[in-house]
Amino acid sequence: MADDEDSHAWLARANNADRQSIARKLTAAERDEWNYDWTRRARDSQRAPEGDWHCWLIMAGRGFGKTRAGAEWVLSIADADPDARIALIGASLGEVRAVMVEGESGILACTAPWRRPDFEPSLHRIRFPNGALATLYSAAEPETLRGPQHSHAWCDEIGKWPTSNGRATACWDNLVLGLRHGKDQRIVATTTPRAVPLVRRLVQEQDRIAITRGSTYDNAANLPGMFLATMRRQFAGTTLGRQELDGVLLEDIEGALWSR
Repeated sequence: MADDEDSHAWLARANNADRQSIARKLTAAERDEWNYDWTRRARDSQRAPEGDWHCWLIMAGRGFGKTRAGAEWVLSIADADPDARIALIGASLGEVRAVMVEGESGILACTAPWRRPDFEPSLHRIRFPNGALATLYSAAEPETLRGPQHSHAWCDEIGKWPTSNGRATACWDNLVLGLRHGKDQRIVATTTPRAVPLVRRLVQEQDRIAITRGSTYDNAANLPGMFLATMRRQFAGTTLGRQELDGVLLEDIEGALWSR
């Protein structure tokens, strides 16, 4: 292969027989790491884009692999930078813990057991072996982000962050104002598209925003066939299907008397 990128692309296209052939040639330690090597499994749309972006917005249908992409990005940042201070923000602290940290595609599940970070629930904190830290926050409490400094952030399902009293945008603004630790501050925001103020604002921004769009069906190889068949049968061609499966940001509500 010409370089690592070509190797990763080849592995992504390889069939199971080819992958098993490669696996048989690995050492015991390499085989242990094989199942946790995200570089060989990620689709291009799940890889962080190149360039000088400040926010990477992954706006895609359910089952696309947004959570996995966010978790793996956090792990790559923590592994590369012992001084990283990462904010993990969800609609509630319960969701941050259940989905982003302990979920089946969350940070702990994506890490090999022998190098898994310490999760300290009472402190709302993850401590990585090299010293990097990740702190859990709820978008329902934007004032908790007033004061702490971070170098990076993963914001999950921003489309469902609480919008009453402008809490979602206040949470985002407080995060950005405190994103001044380190030298290369970046945010990954993952969400199913919803035309709420924060999502619309990010889509309309032009300054250092990288947007990845996708549908549920992009990840068909990793989803149950029955689930995909049911989704097509029940929601294909519907407004809900366009939003939740196709990942389309709908500006207008079907049947509404007035447009936005």
